[in-house]
Amino acid sequence: MNWQWLRSRLGYTVCLLICLGGISLALPRQQSISGEITRLSRTSTSLSLEQLQQLAKKITVKISAKELIGSGTLLRQEGQIYTIITNAHVLRAAKPPYQVQTADGHIYQASVLQMPELQQDDLAVLQFHSPDIVYTVANVKDACNLQLGDEVFVGGFTSNVTNQKLSSQAEKIFNNQFVFTSGKVSLLLDKALEQGYQIGYTNDVRKGMSGAPLLNIHGEVVGINSLHKDPIWDTPEVYQDGSQPEQHLQELITRSSMAVPIRKEILQNDIESKS
Repeated sequence: MNWQWLRSRLGYTVCLLICLGGISLALPRQQSISGEITRLSRTSTSLSLEQLQQLAKKITVKISAKELIGSGTLLRQEGQIYTIITNAHVLRAAKPPYQVQTADGHIYQASVLQMPELQQDDLAVLQFHSPDIVYTVANVKDACNLQLGDEVFVGGFTSNVTNQKLSSQAEKIFNNQFVFTSGKVSLLLDKALEQGYQIGYTNDVRKGMSGAPLLNIHGEVVGINSLHKDPIWDTPEVYQDGSQPEQHLQELITRSSMAVPIRKEILQNDIESKS
């Protein structure tokens, strides 16, 4: 495969064109702070594993409808309105109303932002109103810059484990816990699969982590975690144009967790116009 051609193709079809400014911490709105994580993420300095985990916790929310149904990524802030991006299959798991819980434990009622531009992709957008607290939002990076072998990280919330007898220690691990995993990019498809999946990686992800951010070593969001590797049902993958990947790619897709790049339709102006 010609990877230079692949990367240029990604540059046309997959580039993340959202320009989000800075990172703010969960403090009263009157206060401001230029913390270490903020400074490092803005200068594209490689972050430590601890810094990446702390950042992932700040920009990841729980999404629930009576119980946890998935994770979400704090995408942007406009005044007191926060926009969250998650997977469409997360919202399909339960009927509204939906709630989001932020890193500080606050719970907000969330509304679904209808965006027809996302119909081909496994992405959905929520919004909530926070009049008093400023939250960290994602620093989004162009997915075109990803290369095979790059380190990537996913932090999200695992779903409740039901109908199983677990030790108290196991319950603490599996029931609504934040899980942070590291791995490497294993696959960069030249065109999107159905639902928009296009970035593959070796990270072990679990049920409930769908919608969580896929971070690079600089703490920048390069995609939305969507599928875990080695699914129970091994079905052939299909590109959005109806064709199928070659057999060796099929096998690599199955062995990889998959993310959806944030596509060019998720533009700042689009979100503003629909708010």
